[in-house]
Amino acid sequence: MKSTFSILNVVIACSAGLVVLLGYFIPALANIREILLQWAVILAGFALLAGVINLLSVHFKKIGKGKIGGIYSLILILSFIAAVILFGVNGPDGSWSMLLFNSVSVPVESTLMALLTVVLAYAAIRSLRKGVSWYSILFLVTAILVLLGLAPIYGLGEIPALKELREWINGVPIVAGARGILIGVALGSIAAGLRILMGVDRPYSG
Repeated sequence: MKSTFSILNVVIACSAGLVVLLGYFIPALANIREILLQWAVILAGFALLAGVINLLSVHFKKIGKGKIGGIYSLILILSFIAAVILFGVNGPDGSWSMLLFNSVSVPVESTLMALLTVVLAYAAIRSLRKGVSWYSILFLVTAILVLLGLAPIYGLGEIPALKELREWINGVPIVAGARGILIGVALGSIAAGLRILMGVDRPYSG
């Protein structure tokens, strides 16, 4: 019986994936593709809801058992409830919602970016301590130039040559690296999708 259900899962998953894929090329399957995509959105919504419920239940249990760090679980739960109520009543673009976003999310993101800058500088220094190479020197020089171009210290960011160099670094090597990462993610997603369509990987089976 378990083997029968496993085969049925593979057939359903492969059929749905092939219909969605072929729906982009065969107009007759476009309506079915849209229906399957709408079902996928609904399932994703329920999956998100299940994830939130699981997250809250884990932190409720941590508070109930008196584990170390329970105060952080309490803060998370209260913050979640307050954010849901505030955004539900005031709307995502309301004044109070934007105040919460600008007072919490923006400072947290800025702090993480500042920590990332320090970590990158520390990584560059450690790479130089292990051994001087053209890669470590290039990494350190690039990081310094970008930081000097962005930091408003004594007007260094307004020096024409430095500003043009920073814009070139941001526009050419950084964009090329980001696009390379996106292409790699796309190829990996295609490979994973093909393995699922062929029944090699079965993440949907228990």
